[in-house]
Amino acid sequence: MRYVDRPFAVAVALFFIGAILGAFLVLISSPLRGAITALLQARLITPVRTVSRFGNVALLLLVFLNNSIPPLLSFAYPLIIAKVSWTPPLTLEKRRLLLSCFTWLCAFLVGFFGFGVALSVGWMVGGSELLFNLLRGAWIHGPIELAAILLCVSEPLRLAEQSNQIDLRASLRRDFGLLSICLLMLAVSATIEVFTGV
Repeated sequence: MRYVDRPFAVAVALFFIGAILGAFLVLISSPLRGAITALLQARLITPVRTVSRFGNVALLLLVFLNNSIPPLLSFAYPLIIAKVSWTPPLTLEKRRLLLSCFTWLCAFLVGFFGFGVALSVGWMVGGSELLFNLLRGAWIHGPIELAAILLCVSEPLRLAEQSNQIDLRASLRRDFGLLSICLLMLAVSATIEVFTGV
């Protein structure tokens, strides 16, 4: 199956919409900026500082596991839909909607929190110098990481667009290679991020 396809393009588009909206909201709303800064502190900065005390290998595992959450959920979610005994039985249209909504929401949130909000908060806190340092630090591992995440996040939409596809589990088994490749990409990205600092 071809993975750089329409669902992937949709995920990329929603990622950029989320990134732009996240950056815009942080710049115009002081209360939101404060709340998001606190969230980033609790969700990202504090865990990284705590784990980094145990060395680079521990930090590598943290970064890898954190980045692996969306890809793993992208395959677990359709599997849950397939295994649940729906009452009444889930229609093909409702199943397509449930699968599509995951891709739409997840790609948007990855762009909103992982890119737009993070960069705009960095700019508000440290100005153009911090923003430039964030972008310079991620210019190699960032694209690898985002490509791997968005390829997997687009999988539920890819499944939804398969006309008259009944067996989600069989489709997921066929696409399991995609998850494996993306997890490997995330491991490479985390290694670059932690051990080279770029």
